[in-house]
Parts: sequence; C-alpha cells; structure tokens
Amino acid sequence: MSKRQPVYFRAVKVRDADGNFVSAFVPASATDANTIRERGVNIGAVVRVDLTKNRNIEFHRLAHAIGGLCIQHIDAFEGMTHHKALKKLQQDSGIQCDVTITEIPGMGVLESRQPKSMAFDAMDQTEFFTMVTELCQYIARTYWPTMTGEQVEDMAQAMVQERAV
Repeated sequence: MSKRQPVYFRAVKVRDADGNFVSAFVPASATDANTIRERGVNIGAVVRVDLTKNRNIEFHRLAHAIGGLCIQHIDAFEGMTHHKALKKLQQDSGIQCDVTITEIPGMGVLESRQPKSMAFDAMDQTEFFTMVTELCQYIARTYWPTMTGEQVEDMAQAMVQERAV
C-alpha cells in the first residue's frame, strides 16, 4: 500500500450556528479540497487526523546550511553532502535518534543510534526546530567550545543569506 498524500488545512475563526466564534480547519488550497471530496468526506463527517505543524522551508534551508558549515570547517565532515553532514551530527550526538541498547555476553553493552527521518512528513516544525537548535549547541560544545549554539546558527544564517544574493 502506497502512502497517501497529506491534506493541508488552515486554522480559521468562524461563527457557529449559535453565533459564537469557534476555531475550524478549512482546506488550505483547492487541491486539498479536491482530495477531501475524492476521499468521500462529507460535511458533518468525523475524521481522525494526526496534527503536525507544517515545516518552514526557510528554516529547512538554514538546517542544511549548518551541514554545509560543518563540511567547510570541520575535517570529519569533508566530502559529505549537507544532508549527510546533518545525519552524522544526529548520529554522533544522539539527538532525534532511536537508541537501541544490546548487552553482548562477555563483551559489554552496545549502543546503536539510528537517526530519525528529517523528511517533512516525518518531523514537524516544532520537532525540527528543537533538533536544529540542539545540533547547534552540540557543534559548539564538540567542535567550537569558544562559541555558543546561537553563534553557530548565526554563521549558518549568514551562509543562507550569502547564497540568496
């Protein structure tokens, strides 16, 4: 079974039948409205929804610039793509990783870290923002201890702005 395309909604304030203001979700675009109709959802239907905050594309670009910053200035990241650099940061730091602990008789304990997907449909904006902030702090602690996480983020932001010019 292939994964179905998500439907996007916009939160709006509307008046209910009693004239009170309430929050409601409406399709974010004509495409989303068509998808809802195609799936047979009618007015009054109750549907199950997994709410996630949509990702900010500019912040996504900033995250990948952080990967580029590491590639340019830290030998351990040389030759990687920006995405691979972010995955290495995830794995090395354990941030947004699934961790498996396995006891190996006579050898000790093995810790395995599997970075979680950063795909737009796998990690919402809040989780992604937290991960990127923590990765900046990790970079500062591990590679540039005289800097703060905020300074690492500022350097990456300067790279994004430089590319935009």
